[in-house]
Amino acid sequence: MTLTLFLAWVAIGMALAFAALVAKIVVGRLLADRRRAREHAQRPAIEMVLDTFLAAEEPERPLLPAGREARGLVRAVALEELTELSGRERSRLVWLLECSGIVAETAVGLGSRRRRVRRAAAEALRQIGSEESVRSLSVGLEDPDLDTALTCAAALAELSGVTSMPRVMVVAEGAALARPGAVAAILVTLGRQHPAELGEALRPGARIELRRLGAAVAGELRLSQHVPALRAALLAEDDELAARAARGLGMIGDDDAFDALVDLVEDRDRAWFLRLAATEALGEIGDARAAPPLERELSTDAWVLQAKAAGALRLLGAAGEAALRRALASPVEQVREHARVALER
Repeated sequence: MTLTLFLAWVAIGMALAFAALVAKIVVGRLLADRRRAREHAQRPAIEMVLDTFLAAEEPERPLLPAGREARGLVRAVALEELTELSGRERSRLVWLLECSGIVAETAVGLGSRRRRVRRAAAEALRQIGSEESVRSLSVGLEDPDLDTALTCAAALAELSGVTSMPRVMVVAEGAALARPGAVAAILVTLGRQHPAELGEALRPGARIELRRLGAAVAGELRLSQHVPALRAALLAEDDELAARAARGLGMIGDDDAFDALVDLVEDRDRAWFLRLAATEALGEIGDARAAPPLERELSTDAWVLQAKAAGALRLLGAAGEAALRRALASPVEQVREHARVALER
């Protein structure tokens, strides 16, 4: 075969492949357009059936359309309505989805080979939030797709009892580095629903990324039962963990952390942001004994530490105000300016 003939066959092959791709796209769009047209035609009737069922005083179970596509549309409409419903109406719609088999059909999606289908099923079950959904979501914790497993974990943190929390925490710990935002959301839910369970994220043997998130959440939610773990985290070699623990103790207002926080403020070998967090925490705790170390911090060379020290001194009452007034006589203009701004607040 000559080179010219070979290139001709290559060109023909590429042309056929391109034509097949175009045909696939065109056919896919036609099918999608037809599906949307059918949904558009069926949606008003489905909405009417569901709204009538929800509004009735003594409703009878309505006859829902058959067929995979139609039942998928019923689920989509129901999920939209669930976002706006509460109380009796929400419970009624969830009951309908369960007894009509739509929850069970949704749960089957967790076993799909396609990751997108599994994720959608997990999110739908989370929105439904029924007992049957919870049982199915427990299986999804083992999903190899991290986002699917996290969706199931987030749902269980919100919907389930404490018996599910150890498995939820396993997923959260495994994803703390790759998906910190999603894990933080799970920990916030845990802190609100099952605050004692957040302690698992603060234990010394937990992954450092999880401990950092746990410390931040415990502080933001003012969970005083986790103060001992936050105090222990102040002594960690990891500056970020110690900084988050310091902020948390400051927000909680833990007087017993005073000495450890002062040590951090005065430790010039620690990261600046850790000293910054400890400085802020001392101001929030409001112990007048913090005035001398904060006054020394006001005279450091770092602008951000000076500003934070001045703000913290302002929160200490008379002792802090006296330190700020002394700073007005500092030979350093920047120190004088920070003191002036703090006193004018």
